[in-house]
Amino acid sequence: MVDINFQADKLLEELGITDTTTSSTVSVPPPPPPPPPPPPAPVAIRYSGGGPPPPKPFKDAQSEINDVFDSVISFASKASNRKKTPPPVAPKPKRKVHVSSYTVNIRGNKSENIVAPPTVPKQPTKGNTENDAVPIPMAVITAFGPGLESLEVNTPGTFQLTCPPDTQEKDIDIKVIGPTGSKPVDIESLGLGQFSCHYTPSVAGDHKVEIKVKGKEIDGSPFVANVKYASYTDKATAIGSGLEFGTTDAPCRFTVQLKENAGFTRMRVHILGPSRAEPIEMTDSGNNAIDVTYHPSAPGDYTIRVLWGEAHVNGSPFNVPITGPTVNDPSKVKVKGDGLKGGNVGETLKLFVEGEVGAGPGPLAVRMIGPSKPTLIADDSSDEGVEVSFTCRDPGEYQLIVKWGEEELPNSPFIIPIEGEGREVKPELCIASGEGISQGAVGDIVKFMVTVPDEAGPGSLGVSIVGPHPPKPINILNNLDGTMEVTYVPLAPGEYKIDVTWGDKGIKNSPFTANITGEATRNPKLVTASGDVLNFPMLCGQLGTISIVPQEGAGAGPLRAKMEGPSKADLHLQATQQSTFEASFCPKDPGQYKLYFMWGDGDDDISQISGSPFTITVEKK
Repeated sequence: MVDINFQADKLLEELGITDTTTSSTVSVPPPPPPPPPPPPAPVAIRYSGGGPPPPKPFKDAQSEINDVFDSVISFASKASNRKKTPPPVAPKPKRKVHVSSYTVNIRGNKSENIVAPPTVPKQPTKGNTENDAVPIPMAVITAFGPGLESLEVNTPGTFQLTCPPDTQEKDIDIKVIGPTGSKPVDIESLGLGQFSCHYTPSVAGDHKVEIKVKGKEIDGSPFVANVKYASYTDKATAIGSGLEFGTTDAPCRFTVQLKENAGFTRMRVHILGPSRAEPIEMTDSGNNAIDVTYHPSAPGDYTIRVLWGEAHVNGSPFNVPITGPTVNDPSKVKVKGDGLKGGNVGETLKLFVEGEVGAGPGPLAVRMIGPSKPTLIADDSSDEGVEVSFTCRDPGEYQLIVKWGEEELPNSPFIIPIEGEGREVKPELCIASGEGISQGAVGDIVKFMVTVPDEAGPGSLGVSIVGPHPPKPINILNNLDGTMEVTYVPLAPGEYKIDVTWGDKGIKNSPFTANITGEATRNPKLVTASGDVLNFPMLCGQLGTISIVPQEGAGAGPLRAKMEGPSKADLHLQATQQSTFEASFCPKDPGQYKLYFMWGDGDDDISQISGSPFTITVEKK
């Protein structure tokens, strides 16, 4: 444990400050506080666990000592003569999930297909109405980052631009003009409406950044970035493998070696890259050396700035390639806020998603599933994390699904109840169009489109198709633009009745009749039968059952069966909801029975399924 009094006496002696415990004044002014850190970079992680407060009137020596020990890492000029006790531990910086401060980009997953389960006659297939938060849309156009504020020469000036979801790169015009003329700007799309931009200044001086979206300047444009030359010091050097290479599955380390005349100041480490590399740990290893450990969680190129006071050490900034897989830990991402408790129809509810140290780079994806599609907006400028606000227009239970990277959070999905009066369902406003509602060919993918306007109200799309043979699968794809695409593959020719519903009610002009042409395709050997009576004897008067399953590629039926034996066995066939069949029979007399199953309406000999005919042994009771 650190002896504060001993440290205070030593430090006072080295700084030339007399003990003023019994005096109300101090004859020697205190040393100036360490200089304030530079403004944060948009992708920089700064080790800044505290830092001395702004200059205040001097109170006493003990207060001065407390201020000194509140800095990140402090060293007296004669560090080698200090007592070998551990330095005070700086509080770890609070994690903030801000795109403006770190490289945590709010991006969602790619659009996911909404696929209906297999459909059978009179059993409508329903697809959920979802808000598939592929990158979360922002409310307004904003730009923020050090590339719009202050940076150093030959250091990338990065900033984040957030636009409406339909914005494309061709809609963006960015000009950077410095003392020597224009600078090229790289623009990278991060998803719907979000862009990462950067330029590299080669000289010091003000750089004007003009940003236009679809021909109009955004708020705050033109921005003026102050570019300065970096200063260097020979009082400290940095060495170690962590300044040359690293991996995401192991801590990266380097050492800062101080010279005897290093003086009294503080050391800072800034890390810029695909992840925040937290936690960043600094320890005094003795002999005027500081060991630094950081933990990158995503591969890519990192820039490490090591400063002693306001000056870079020799070689800083260091460019470090990091390899390995992206490491995310969804258990360290928390969701909080009153919005989790639910609310009323039309009420805007809010919650916050915050990644703690060690959560990894993400990205964050949020979507909601419920009776209708809610509006969903994210704001990543809050100190409490990413603020997610949503408004539901219909009552019921909504599922809030939160992913960090490719994994859901441990408590996801969150169930959010919404109360109040819902909107009226108007299925007559939904319209089906396309060849698939009137015609098609056997074996082809037949499709049609259903347009669901917002005024149609809450509901889900249901499709059932009845005909010579149930087509499968029936897929429903939500295009997330008010339309849904329905596809099916007919296996036999003939007329098919297509029922399309919204909210369990038929849409305009439903049901439809589709005329399917062509020849049925069948493969009886892809139809299998199973059951105990195929392997073991059964008793007279006992009901025997056999399951018949058409495998993929079997084509259209129908299924036929016949049974031969000592007596009539009352053979029955029945279709199930899973597009399989069940055969049942009850023989009255003992003996050997032959059971034939045929697939299709062709010749019996070539239409028999795999294993047919089957021998059934019946014994007396």
